[in-house]
Amino acid sequence: MNKKLIAVPHFGTLALLLALTLFPFYMLLVSSLKYTEQAIHNFWGLAFPLHLDNYSVAFKQIAPFIGNTVLISSAIVVGVVIISSLAAYSFVRFDYPGKQLFFVLILSLMMIPGYLILIPQFLLVQKLDMLNTYQGQIFPPMAFGAAMATFLMKTFFEGLPKSLLEAADMEGAGERQIFLRIVIPLSLPIIATVAIINFLAGWNNYIWPLVATNGDAVKPVILALSTITGNMDQGVGVKLAGYIISSIPLLLLFIVATKPFISGVTSGAVKG
Repeated sequence: MNKKLIAVPHFGTLALLLALTLFPFYMLLVSSLKYTEQAIHNFWGLAFPLHLDNYSVAFKQIAPFIGNTVLISSAIVVGVVIISSLAAYSFVRFDYPGKQLFFVLILSLMMIPGYLILIPQFLLVQKLDMLNTYQGQIFPPMAFGAAMATFLMKTFFEGLPKSLLEAADMEGAGERQIFLRIVIPLSLPIIATVAIINFLAGWNNYIWPLVATNGDAVKPVILALSTITGNMDQGVGVKLAGYIISSIPLLLLFIVATKPFISGVTSGAVKG
């Protein structure tokens, strides 16, 4: 009984922190269903009728840009996973001159603030004639994200059972077979983690698209959100509805990508 009483303040504190965390999302959702007059007279709670037309108006304005962002963020994830997994595998499996130096140089890239390389990065993309293109929004974030991903994957690969890889060597499996059929399937947890991190980074990247794009052809949704407009009755409800719509792909990714992560953690918790 004493332990239960002691736990009450802890649970109370956690409940308070949870409420403070979720409250802004509650206000975002509630406000997106209101017109201006409803927001003035009933700011904190739901006001009827609920104006779902805010969502339809917002979706029509940002739908093309959501497609752009999905394409850009997905390409960044694919590129980062491929580059970092190959680099990490080479660091773990092979010995060659300068290996440690190369790894230290990759780690040093994690210490460089993104704003520090913004101008040189812009000049490079400009020289390559990739401004206002999908490539210009994909390759620089991909290169920047590959550094941390390589570090994470190398650490994970080093924890894989060496006896399993040695057995594959003895059976005559080549490096490509070991990498694709053993290492990658066992590394789904870290791949899911890298995918989530880089998809979120690509989706929420505001400064680089602002610098590297102009016009609507390849504009990501994060820039389009500031241009959402409704009539005077709708007010900011349309813009808030656009914020919610643009966050739905991130929620779907999190639901899908965490399944292999949780599966990997639970399978590794029980050893035969």
